[in-house]
Amino acid sequence: MGRISKRGAALQKNAEQHVEENRGRRRYKAGIYARLSSDQDKKACRQALKNESVETQIEIAKKFVEEYNEKAANEVMDIVECYTDLGKTGSNFEREGFLRLLQDIRLGDINCVIVKDLSRFGRNYLEAGNYIERIFPFLGVRFIAIADGFDTGKAENENKQMTSEIKNLVNDMYAKDFSQKARIHLKQRREQGSYVGGPPPYGYKAKWEGKRRILIPDTDTKEIVRFIYMKFVETESYTAVANELNRRRINPPKRYSQTREVYYGSGNNGYKGWDKGAVERILKSAVYTGALVQGKSSITARNEKNRIHKAEEEWTVMESTHEPLIGKDLYGRAIEVRQKIEKRTAAKKHPAEDCPLEENIFDNVLYCGVCGRKMTRSSQVKQYADGEKARLEGYFCLNSGQTKTIVCPESNRISKNELLEILLPLIRMEFAVCLKKPKRYIEYGKERIAEAEKRIEGKKRDAEGKMRRFREEEGMIYMSYHAGEILQKDYVAFKLKQEDRLEELLKQQQEWKKEKKKLDKLEEKYLAAIRALMKLKNGKHFTKDLVEAFINKIYIYPGKRIQVLFTVTADSMGG
Repeated sequence: MGRISKRGAALQKNAEQHVEENRGRRRYKAGIYARLSSDQDKKACRQALKNESVETQIEIAKKFVEEYNEKAANEVMDIVECYTDLGKTGSNFEREGFLRLLQDIRLGDINCVIVKDLSRFGRNYLEAGNYIERIFPFLGVRFIAIADGFDTGKAENENKQMTSEIKNLVNDMYAKDFSQKARIHLKQRREQGSYVGGPPPYGYKAKWEGKRRILIPDTDTKEIVRFIYMKFVETESYTAVANELNRRRINPPKRYSQTREVYYGSGNNGYKGWDKGAVERILKSAVYTGALVQGKSSITARNEKNRIHKAEEEWTVMESTHEPLIGKDLYGRAIEVRQKIEKRTAAKKHPAEDCPLEENIFDNVLYCGVCGRKMTRSSQVKQYADGEKARLEGYFCLNSGQTKTIVCPESNRISKNELLEILLPLIRMEFAVCLKKPKRYIEYGKERIAEAEKRIEGKKRDAEGKMRRFREEEGMIYMSYHAGEILQKDYVAFKLKQEDRLEELLKQQQEWKKEKKKLDKLEEKYLAAIRALMKLKNGKHFTKDLVEAFINKIYIYPGKRIQVLFTVTADSMGG
């Protein structure tokens, strides 16, 4: 059986529906949509939650469909799918369940949308009105809001447009009003010293004390927090603290919150330990001194993914809201060490005078042969006894020798000069023949590329010819159908087959365009490789263009061993 395109499938479904309508009974493929708002306060509105739960909404819609099918003489509704969104605001239509509903509508699987009421559909006046009054009618979709008595499939509902607009406007105003009240309520809770964040910080647990959510020390991890601060003040290094925690196989905060296990036991995923960032976040948090610093950022209901970072003066800072894990003195010493590290780091960021940092010619090709991680460049300026300065560059794997992971246990590093000394003779050996006769290889490459382009152009002309013949045939069949010489079902069958044939040809054209672009890039790369070889023939000058013209990847192994994967080889150049 031949493949049927999405467009062809939609045409076929429309044809089937047309037949059903001609029999005097129209069938609707209904999709029930239910949403539970993120607005609900679970503690204060349990009854409201019960009444508005997605299960309740779906049951109401199913009962409506059942009763409708019993009463309607010329119509019947089949429930195809239920779409739900949990904890999603009604003022934002970027919801997973709603987007899935739209996709099924476009595919022709759904032509009737049923909701409990307009507020469950959405609280954004403009967006909701746009879907109900414009998009759904254009797509031939019937929309029903049960509690509001709104049904676009009934003639008398044509006069209810104003009613739906007023409803949506009220819902929109409600969403904005609730959002404002929620912000005020959140601000009040922060000022009362209540912890309003998500999971409590490492070293603490959270519990309700009346209307306040307060932090209490976690007896399992509070001593680890104190150890982190003392070790940091002693070593003046984030990495040293992380390494010590990893040596003791202490689980990092995220892993601890998932398993509630302080120490790593065993598992298929292996130990995923602490890094500098995890240590730094704990050392920067004033929460361990008994203070709460909240309201640093906020999100918008219109776009929940956008986070707005507020100015420091807008933060809510409350002292002595819970039991501290460290004293003010220790926290102050940690701040002094952090400031010292920041000064050292800032000084290193600036290259030494008269020794500028050169282009990283191996930036895109150099990888660790053990763990596969991209190698990191290191650079330092050395000053000799006579006052002369020289910049020494090298490369190393960040994973090598680390305690956080054991995928790369040995130290793996190589200097730039050592790498060049290995690469130069290797490239000269690989392209020895080409270096002697460069013009021959330029002509060889151009001939091969021209042959490939000729083949692609031939295929393209054949496809264009077929498309012209298909269009001519389609015109003739249409004229026959218009004249009543062929039946509608035969014309529909022809159109479905024709659409598939044209779609296949269009796909082939796209593939050939991609091949042509690849050939153009290959020609540029081939000629660049030849030019790079000529530069290399009489000297040792390496450039980033030269490296990338020849080399796909270079793998570095402990002991300064390397493996080179060439982009262009002597064999591919006709050698």
